Parts: sequence; structure tokens; C-alpha cells
Amino acid sequence: MRREKILLLGYPGQWGSQFLWKKIRETKECPFSKAFIEEEEERLRRLPKLYLKETAHGKLNGEAVKALPERGGQPQSCPEYPNLSAENILLFTEGEKKGQSIPLYEEDLQAKWNAGELSLGSVENLFPNWISDFGISEILPLGRGGILSALWRLSGGGFSFSYEKIPFLQGTIELCEHFQISPYYLYSENAYLLRLEEVEAFSELARERGIVASCIGISEEGKKRIRRDAQGESFLTKRERDSLEELFSKKELEESLPAFFRKEDSLVF
Repeated sequence: MRREKILLLGYPGQWGSQFLWKKIRETKECPFSKAFIEEEEERLRRLPKLYLKETAHGKLNGEAVKALPERGGQPQSCPEYPNLSAENILLFTEGEKKGQSIPLYEEDLQAKWNAGELSLGSVENLFPNWISDFGISEILPLGRGGILSALWRLSGGGFSFSYEKIPFLQGTIELCEHFQISPYYLYSENAYLLRLEEVEAFSELARERGIVASCIGISEEGKKRIRRDAQGESFLTKRERDSLEELFSKKELEESLPAFFRKEDSLVF
């Protein structure tokens, strides 16, 4: 049995947090200062925005993706595997590293930003050859229902995971405590789950590109999906409802978040 790992790219709950910060600014009784809210909203705006570009060689929900249509009698060319591109990537603006992305472990980022040594840019292909080089077998975008809903939708057999290894922004935690909802089921666009073999090497590469990468689980025999951490053990169960649906109507969510009810499918290789 291949001992694949479960990797989380990005922070869960980002888009749900953006929506809640907007709503909380509209309330009369707010426990957060205006300055704190503006700081948290700016933090979310400056996070890298990830875009998965699917291609004809991946598989969607276990079935082959349709080939691209012919144009002028010739098939359109496409890369062998999907690309992950990004906006809002921190880049060096001068010196021999000009145009290169900033590793998450770079020191004094705020000072460099204030001095004009960094800028926000885009990268068309963050991880060339990532599928083959790191043994990736599945990519699943997070969406409605947050991280736990995405873990339930992963294919490929059983695994164990830990709550303690799932990273959240502190602002997301404080919002969920205020609204008394779970961050684990909070709307989570702009983050991905991966099944892969070379998790340590890929995690290091992601951090060098400025992307948060967290190994949150490992594959196991059978089909059971189990949480194991210091709080104990429990089986993951299916849940359809997003945390936002506990607070807002379907109509309000559809009007404010057009992609909220869109189904997120996995790419299987």
C-alpha cells in the first residue's frame, strides 16, 4: 500500500471570513474595533489567490476530462497536467532575486515591504511537473462546507487526520467564536487538498513560493476516515451544511456569494 499523505494548500475559511467581516461591519453591536476589522480584511486581500487550470489529461470525478475541441483542423495544444497559478504572490523587486517569489520563512518581510523591496505579482505556473515529481494522485478544491466537507469528498480510500495540523488565520477563529459557528465547516475557496507521496519536498517548495502548505493526514488501509489528535479519535461523517448556512438564508448567500453552491470536483490522476 502506498503511504500517501494529505496536504492542505492555503488557509481554510478564507472566503467565509471575508463575507463575515463584511457582515460584522454592518452590525451596530460589534466587539471588534474598526482598525482591527480593516487590518484583518487587508490581510485577507493580500493572501495569494490560487487558480487551478484543468487540462485534458486529468480526470474529473474518476472520468476522463473531454478533449479540447479542434480549431482550424488541429487539436489545441495543452500541458499534460493542470497548472496551479497564483496572484498576490510576494516578489522581490530589485537585485539578483528580482521577480522571484518570497519564501514564507524570509526574515523582516514587513520591513522589506515598507522599504519597497517587495511587490505583489502573479506566477503562471507555480509548480512545473508537480503531478509526476511529487506523486500527486488527487487534487480537490475546497468550497462549501469547508475543510471537513472536502476531506469527506476525497477519493482514494481511508486516512487519518488531525485537527491540530489544520491552520486557520487568527481572524477566522475569532469570527467563528463571535458567531458561535465551526471554522471546520466554513466556506473555503482559495485552498486545496492534495493526495501525494513526496509531501515534505512539496511542502518545502510551496513555502519557497510563498504558499502555506500543511500535512494534515496520512492514508490508511480500508475506507474509514478518522480524526486522531490529542483530543481523541472520531470518525468523519458526511455533512451537507456550511457554517454560513446556520446564519444566513439561501437567498442571501446566493446573492452575496455567487459561487457558494457550486459543486467542487476533484481531479484524479
